[in-house]
Amino acid sequence: MIANAWHHRSDALSSIGTAIGIGGAILLGPHWRVLDPIAAVIVSFFIMKVSIRLLIPCVDELLEKSLPVEVENQIQETRTTPEGSVPCTFAPHHLRTRRIGSYCAIEVHVRMDGKIPLEEAHRTATEIENKLKEMFGRGTHVGIHVEPLK
Repeated sequence: MIANAWHHRSDALSSIGTAIGIGGAILLGPHWRVLDPIAAVIVSFFIMKVSIRLLIPCVDELLEKSLPVEVENQIQETRTTPEGSVPCTFAPHHLRTRRIGSYCAIEVHVRMDGKIPLEEAHRTATEIENKLKEMFGRGTHVGIHVEPLK
């Protein structure tokens, strides 16, 4: 939809530029015929600028670029807050994020006390997963790898 809006906007602006170039060449006489090709060059640069602006986010999504640093920092803070509802987590690392359509994928390793029961480690990992899904949407893919503290 954004690309279509830019397409219509660029059509309108290129029509204005073309009208100025052709109109100026016709109304101002033969010495001003150069206005038409100048307008064409300006319009072509505008079209290239718009196409690059639209292409970059698409390429980033196809290449599964990481989420912005601010979002990754927010994820790190969510899991490491000591007064939060998620107990036993420590030292999140190997955070990998990417966008999948309108959803996110988050993969992270967390360290927990190696002496806690497996059930508790699983419950804690599930709490982390649910908290991240609350932040980024229920369709978010969250992968958590639990490691013992060393």
